[in-house]
Amino acid sequence: MISLGCAKNLVDAEIMLGSVLKHGMQITSSADEADVLVVNTCAFIDSAKEESIDAILSAHQGRGLNKRPGQKLIVSGCMSQRFARELREEMPEVDAFIGLDEVKELGAIVERVLAKEDVSFEFADKRPTYIPDYDTPRFRLTPAHSAYVKIAEGCNHPCSFCVIPQMRGKHRSRTMESVLAEMRGLVAEGVRELNLISQDTTYYGMDLWAEKAGPRQPVDSARGPTLVALLREIEKIEGEFWVRLLYTHPAHWSDELIETISACNKVARYIDIPLQHIHESMLQRMRRETSRAHIENLIEKLRSGIPGVALRTTFIVGFPGESDEEFDSLLQFIKAARFDRLGIFKYSREDGSRAGKMPDQIPVKVKNARFRAAMSLQQTIAHEIASEKVGRKLKLLVDQPLVARTEADAPDVDTRVILSKPEPVGQFVTKTITGTRGYDLLA
Repeated sequence: MISLGCAKNLVDAEIMLGSVLKHGMQITSSADEADVLVVNTCAFIDSAKEESIDAILSAHQGRGLNKRPGQKLIVSGCMSQRFARELREEMPEVDAFIGLDEVKELGAIVERVLAKEDVSFEFADKRPTYIPDYDTPRFRLTPAHSAYVKIAEGCNHPCSFCVIPQMRGKHRSRTMESVLAEMRGLVAEGVRELNLISQDTTYYGMDLWAEKAGPRQPVDSARGPTLVALLREIEKIEGEFWVRLLYTHPAHWSDELIETISACNKVARYIDIPLQHIHESMLQRMRRETSRAHIENLIEKLRSGIPGVALRTTFIVGFPGESDEEFDSLLQFIKAARFDRLGIFKYSREDGSRAGKMPDQIPVKVKNARFRAAMSLQQTIAHEIASEKVGRKLKLLVDQPLVARTEADAPDVDTRVILSKPEPVGQFVTKTITGTRGYDLLA
């Protein structure tokens, strides 16, 4: 399995591998030993699509060099879902393309491919409806002490730069019972970090309300599960662990959710809240469903309502029509807001998106310059925030004998703590921060 892209795609890879194990197959550690290769693709932005194509071609070329005659190649993931017809025409060397609804069926599909059956699923004209559940077996690809828990699939937001709803379909929440059963099982296995993910974690359960309330009736949180209710139930799970909220949309935060996080000891004081921009006209053109005033008010509420919270966000630079004045307002906002963690994306023009058809596309040279300016500013802020932690005692989760993370650091995307002496992997330790090294801390 070669899995590319985000953590949500990684969960799909774990489900696929669980399916092949269920069918009595083995997972190999190298392509040379495999009868079947699976490339789980990403198609979020151009660079991700290029990486996916390169991985497919590399896997195919490698088949001619290894010692497994008749080795099969299967392509899954967002690229397969979105470009099924085109890929089949352009890549006849691939034995099967499967869509998102087929992730839990990979074992059966592999058997058919090995039997040289024609596996010609058609995904191009339908949106997926699959929802992960606890009964689907998985093969974890993350460290034993950290796991991703996908609580919903799909997205209902109309962001003009994004095509995820076209690839992954409408938002579909798991039942609360399914999520809690999975989390109890993971904690019992020794997992110390549970990362809740979906395209919009704060939208969890709202699709179920809408089904019950009807299109013209007001939505009432008592009608179905909510993220608030889920966090309260997670708090009751016995064991030492923390829960991290990733991919929260600013439009769906409530005072009740902030109060709940503050009251729940097992919810990490860390909020991932992609904002994408701050200038009013940019937010409107991006169709972000929020205003600058809403964002500024929300940040103030988060910081006052959850003492010690670390905020992570992402912004897009070079969106069509972004003027110098609009970009400068973003820089000023970054300087004033002082986010603990911040990432910058250079706008990627996506076919099928509203923004892809907009006039005034920004030249690559301008995008690059704005990216450097924003990241340079954030680098200064990040170093200042890191320096403020020197001398403090912090609870750390050990990832490697000499590497750990704080509550303010999500796996793979945030900074690390370099330890002066080895500590047991997968355990919590309390250490005094003694210094900084680049973005990282020393302890």
